[in-house]
Amino acid sequence: MSIFKGIIKLFFLFFIILTILLIYYLSPTGLSSKQIIFTIPLNTEQDTIVHMLRKDNFIHSEKVFNIVSGLTNFPGTVEPGSYLLSHNMNALQITNTLLFHPYQKWIVLVPGLRLDQTAERLAKKFNWDKTHLQDFLKNANEGYMYPDTYLLNVDYTGKEVAQRLISNFNDHLIPQMQKDLLSQNVRIDTAVKIASLIERESGGDSDKALIAGIIWNRLDQNMKLQIDATVQYAIGTPADWWPHVTPQDLTVNSLYNTYIIRKLPPGPIDSPGLSSIKAAIYPAQTDCLFYLHDHNKQIHCAKTYEEHLKNIEEYLQ
Repeated sequence: MSIFKGIIKLFFLFFIILTILLIYYLSPTGLSSKQIIFTIPLNTEQDTIVHMLRKDNFIHSEKVFNIVSGLTNFPGTVEPGSYLLSHNMNALQITNTLLFHPYQKWIVLVPGLRLDQTAERLAKKFNWDKTHLQDFLKNANEGYMYPDTYLLNVDYTGKEVAQRLISNFNDHLIPQMQKDLLSQNVRIDTAVKIASLIERESGGDSDKALIAGIIWNRLDQNMKLQIDATVQYAIGTPADWWPHVTPQDLTVNSLYNTYIIRKLPPGPIDSPGLSSIKAAIYPAQTDCLFYLHDHNKQIHCAKTYEEHLKNIEEYLQ
């Protein structure tokens, strides 16, 4: 009987010690209530997030944090971004913040998105309602929503997000580029229009300057640009913003249809990346007036329409 009582006492002693340790490991690491921005880079592994928490002294133990927080679906669902944490938060409060209360979210906006696509992606990422979405569209400018990786506050208004993207565009259009445009007597909005065409037409950065040179050549000779991407912009819908162009589509009545108009469209058709903007400003010197991409996205240009027809026969048939 005494042995049994001894075992019971040891059990309770072990339980008390375990409880004290658990309370300690789940308790705050400090008394300061100062909020600190805890940023998780894109593509960070969940185990790395816990390691970062321990390194920044937000938790006492990685192992205990993983065991206890696992009961609340962590790790596995923490989204990279920024969170407001303080050292007087306990482990459960930290878990709750990481799972449900982001301060900032990452969003990647790739080159070549038209304004409506950018708005769609932002609305999905930040759970915007229609009012928020319209606020963004009202203040945004096609072609100037600079494609980049952004870490944006979840409580930004649509206007604030639009201003952030436009400001980033202005930051990348450095004074030297603006000076070089001025020396060519080319307006910034003209360069952005051409850059947006290049963005949709190129097979990669290596051919952008050549495409720019050909576009400028055709404009100088008052030729129709005949760029499919402008037709796609004219006929695109939320179901498919960049649909396949059919022969019938080439006759669509639109100022963006460069198979009809003999000039640039009235505005950009997407948000070009920096390489496309540079190509528009610094085009390649070429005598070519036509180009095509083969099935491997290699560009082939021609000085005459006859040469272009031969390229079509050789590389596309």
